[in-house]
Amino acid sequence: MKKKYISLGLLVGLLALSGCGGGANPGSGSTSTSTGGATGSSITEEDLDRGITTYTDTDGVEKPLNRDTLYRNAGDPHVASYSVGSEKSKLLVAPFRFQNYSGIVADDALLEKIRIAFDGTPEETEEVGGYISVSEFYEQSSFDKGAFDVVVLPCWVDYSGSPAQFQNAAGGNAGIYAAEYVRTWYLNEYAKDGHGLLGADWEYEWRDFDADKDGYLDLMWTVYAYPYTQNDTSFWWAYVTYTSNQPNMTTPMVKTLAWASTNFMSAYNGYDSHTFIHETGHTLGLNDYYDYNNTWKPMGRVDYMDNNVGDHNAYSKFALGWINPYILREGDIDGVADENDVGEGVTSAVITLRQSSLSGDALVLASPGYNGTAFDEYLIMELVGPYGLCETDYSAGYDGTSGYTVPGIRLLHVDARARATNWSSYVQDADLIGQTATDIRVSNTYKGRMGVGNDSDYWPHETSSSVEYDYFTEVSLIESTILPTNWTNSASYQATNSSLFQKGSSFRCDPRYGWTEEFFPSRSRLWNKAKTITGNPSSLNQTFEIDESVGCNFNFRVNDIVTDPEYGAIATVTVTLAD
Repeated sequence: MKKKYISLGLLVGLLALSGCGGGANPGSGSTSTSTGGATGSSITEEDLDRGITTYTDTDGVEKPLNRDTLYRNAGDPHVASYSVGSEKSKLLVAPFRFQNYSGIVADDALLEKIRIAFDGTPEETEEVGGYISVSEFYEQSSFDKGAFDVVVLPCWVDYSGSPAQFQNAAGGNAGIYAAEYVRTWYLNEYAKDGHGLLGADWEYEWRDFDADKDGYLDLMWTVYAYPYTQNDTSFWWAYVTYTSNQPNMTTPMVKTLAWASTNFMSAYNGYDSHTFIHETGHTLGLNDYYDYNNTWKPMGRVDYMDNNVGDHNAYSKFALGWINPYILREGDIDGVADENDVGEGVTSAVITLRQSSLSGDALVLASPGYNGTAFDEYLIMELVGPYGLCETDYSAGYDGTSGYTVPGIRLLHVDARARATNWSSYVQDADLIGQTATDIRVSNTYKGRMGVGNDSDYWPHETSSSVEYDYFTEVSLIESTILPTNWTNSASYQATNSSLFQKGSSFRCDPRYGWTEEFFPSRSRLWNKAKTITGNPSSLNQTFEIDESVGCNFNFRVNDIVTDPEYGAIATVTVTLAD
């Protein structure tokens, strides 16, 4: 589902649709230094730096660096994806029904289904044949770093009118109108004797839902008892949006909110939370990884921000500050002694990766000048398979999408370079990203992003009769098997087990072997960042320079993938450089 952006004041304005590292404890924030001093021909993951998930602000204070950081810099705070100490973000769930509508029976039984879908324990969801709850999913997916305290209201919020009257009153802004209605309703009920419909035992004041004390509710979910309409994605659908409300420290305002129908729960005996989990990913700042223009399928459907399948990928978790991947730079294995690299004579790295959903392990193959954060260009690999959060979806499929039923290495190309106040340049330094960046440059929508006219993020290729444009993606598969029909040319493409690198399979960053020619926009070994725009960035007829030295030289081979009682599977991979 798309993330929906609406700036409203109180219902005024803009509309634009957009729709794991190191073990059970996968890293803890800023970069870890390498051990250095390796003198053999190979190094291991223990010799490598770790990804950076913090920055230093202008006052010298270290803070989390994640997708929410960028949104806050833009003045549109989402939900903090990284818990501070023991304080978790509050997720308030408001079941919402219409007094003059009976098409969906919005009774206590449906109210209980909403509670279990959002906050049910594993025992509860298993007993009713449901899917994992939103709270349990994010606790596991984030390794407890981005978990929520979920509070489901103990009663329905009744709208005193019909769905048609609600739609007319909302003026096209369903989610925001409903959220403001819930806020007013809650404050009125809580002020009554015995807290009204909330009940005398209700323990939460309204300000309790502002865990980070920024004057905004952390997150409001409104779940409405009315059918969704897929051809009207701006009203009766599932989406995330936010208001332009100003903060109120005494009575927090609604900022980030989500909106979806109870009918999205129809699978799994009426306890299906897939859509709610996907949309909650948007509240943390993640984009959709499918193409709204229906041209290509960069993640091949198998991802939670694509077709609601399995778990968030390693890039998403890195961008949310949940993992600190191992970082391998070309200088670490070029055999040359350098004070910034691992050691003299090192020509390969032998890396052990445990299945990512259970461990958080991942390996970044860095581009030249890489800044150590999620917000740059790089390759990232992880061992995926039907284990942990991925087990149910990968084994049984979901919504017509099959997962990876055998373990294998998934290789992703990421270009999450960040921008500040305009689209014409990138912010490269880690601290400056945290201080000034407001968004990433590209997305998986064809042409890289929406709503900014002619796109600047492409690689032009002259043909005999015209110029073709290969657009950048935020995150996309580099598949082990290159098929004539693949994600680059089919919007219905489904990645399969053969998309993964299995035992004995290899990858080479060399056009002679096909991978970079097929999956790199440059159609060569050159990274996207090899292109520097020197003229008008909004014109297809732009002026630019190409630095031929900014190329990818990594090769790797999967040595082995073995089963493991704790992590499901463990892989070893040898990484070298091109001859």
